[in-house]
Amino acid sequence: MKFGKLLRHTVDSRMPQWRNYTLAYKQLKQHIKQLQAQLAQQGISPDAASSSVTAALDLEVEKVNDFYMDRIEEAVIILHSLKQHAEQLVLAGLPLEQRTACQRSLVAFHYNLLTLQNYVALNFTAVVKILKKSDKKIGGNLRNDYVAAMVELPFYRCQALGELVEDTEKTFRILEGASAAAAAKAEQMSIPMQQQPQMSIPMQ
Repeated sequence: MKFGKLLRHTVDSRMPQWRNYTLAYKQLKQHIKQLQAQLAQQGISPDAASSSVTAALDLEVEKVNDFYMDRIEEAVIILHSLKQHAEQLVLAGLPLEQRTACQRSLVAFHYNLLTLQNYVALNFTAVVKILKKSDKKIGGNLRNDYVAAMVELPFYRCQALGELVEDTEKTFRILEGASAAAAAKAEQMSIPMQQQPQMSIPMQ
């Protein structure tokens, strides 16, 4: 399957609500094809063609980066709330049902973070493939220079997202440990008195 179809299929099946925030891969390919035709007719210079690709790609990368940052800001707020709730559940020793509900919320949140990771990977791959097509059809070495300029973008570094994933998993493990400890305590308390070890008192 060609990357364009793979990108469209993945977005439609896993993140359809983010379709409008994904790199416009097909349109960028068509733009490069048009520039290639203009080059063949000597209607544009190679430098002007590369500049046109850069300008079009900049808009798409900015769109992806802005969307990524918005999702990170939302995720930070959500995780802060989930962590506070989890801490209250553990400290207060609240019922298992409430801890389980919080764990389910963490699992759903974790899934959304992994979906965002997939979104980042897909879009970065799309950027690299567009740059590769540009270098092949228009000439030049746009790919290396462009990727080097992207390294400071949050979308490229993805550090905040990785930290959120780790923090979510840590919070889940804390709740899991509290639930296991509570279950063990409840099981111990349910043992009939006659089955519990009796303390022997020495006769005087």
